[in-house]
Amino acid sequence: MTAAVRVENLVKRYAKMSRNAVDDISFEIEDGAVVGLLGPNGAGKTTLTKLLCGVTTPTAGRVALFGAEPTVGSLTKRHLGVVHQAAPFDMMLSVLDNLRIAAAFKDLRWREARPVAQELLDTLGLGRATAQLVFTLSGGERRRLQVVRALLGRPRLLLLDEPSAGMDVSGRRRMWELLRDLRSLHGTTVLWTSHYVEELERNCGRVLIIDRGRLLEHGSPRELAERFGPQVALVLPADATRPEPLADLARKAGLQTVTTDGLVQITGRDVRARLPAILTRLRSDGLDVTSVEYRAPSLEDAFLDLVESHRDH
Repeated sequence: MTAAVRVENLVKRYAKMSRNAVDDISFEIEDGAVVGLLGPNGAGKTTLTKLLCGVTTPTAGRVALFGAEPTVGSLTKRHLGVVHQAAPFDMMLSVLDNLRIAAAFKDLRWREARPVAQELLDTLGLGRATAQLVFTLSGGERRRLQVVRALLGRPRLLLLDEPSAGMDVSGRRRMWELLRDLRSLHGTTVLWTSHYVEELERNCGRVLIIDRGRLLEHGSPRELAERFGPQVALVLPADATRPEPLADLARKAGLQTVTTDGLVQITGRDVRARLPAILTRLRSDGLDVTSVEYRAPSLEDAFLDLVESHRDH
């Protein structure tokens, strides 16, 4: 089966830059998948999105969407919907007029596109705003309108570049539900860039983590969290007035500790495997613990650790 997205040794270098904006990245996205793209500011996420759209050309390497390059005017681009960071609207036109123009750019007949547009507007809470001039909409409403614009024509591939920026919690939830329905009903493939780690953790089957133009790791949110996130153990000494002996032993083992009201939080790699030896040593010193609670690492923990370790090298 042809991949929805195939990126091979992709490089983008801008003039006067000291390093590549996108630096030898390769990955594939299978048809119908929802994949997250996570990275700090300046990691190359927006440049990568532009390369996938065909808005800018690679310095080296290749991009293929459903087996073809995304050149201007290609049939491939007609299957593509994009939510950019900047809103591509005429602020002095109404919501409906902006969508009519967007439909024309996609070679869609407005008579056929209008019912779809109205359905999407209703779903995202903009059904009563069709006659409003776009400049009168709030930032979150304009963001939702961008999602509607991108979904005209039921694209096979949807590129979301910070789609939730400026949205309130209710707007984000409505958008998540809409995108889940699209995938269920139409098999839409989604590449989802966001600074909201929880958003990617909830909605994406796989996440690509990038920094400084390079792909650091990829996998499911849970797999990444387990492999790269620091483990946390909350340990309550039997004598809560004497947490320091336990904290000292943990620190000597290379782990990090925080003590609050007698409870010792121990953090680091392989805490679950290393803690029993620490507790055995503690008991040999005549001390014991009342309880041990392990907390699963999160995708955010893994992301921060990966980026920090990458920059240290």
